[in-house]
Amino acid sequence: MIPRNRRLAIAIEAGRCAHDHLGCTCGGDEATHSERSQEIGDARSPELVECPECGEPSNPLPIVNWGHCRVCRTADSRAKSPLRW
Repeated sequence: MIPRNRRLAIAIEAGRCAHDHLGCTCGGDEATHSERSQEIGDARSPELVECPECGEPSNPLPIVNWGHCRVCRTADSRAKSPLRW
């Protein structure tokens, strides 16, 4: 028996989506979810694309999720909150 004081999984909470961690902003809307799922599915291809910020080749999934490549995202986060040693 599952204890009743546990939180529900994200996928079954009202208005949440199982693809929230991939940037799905559907909010429970099926049409928006199917469009976003198609974008994410297409972005999982093995071919590389150019990052719109730096022009370097990158996997398409980070560009669909963040708008730029992983290197640009890391540089952006380091500019906002630098590492402290």
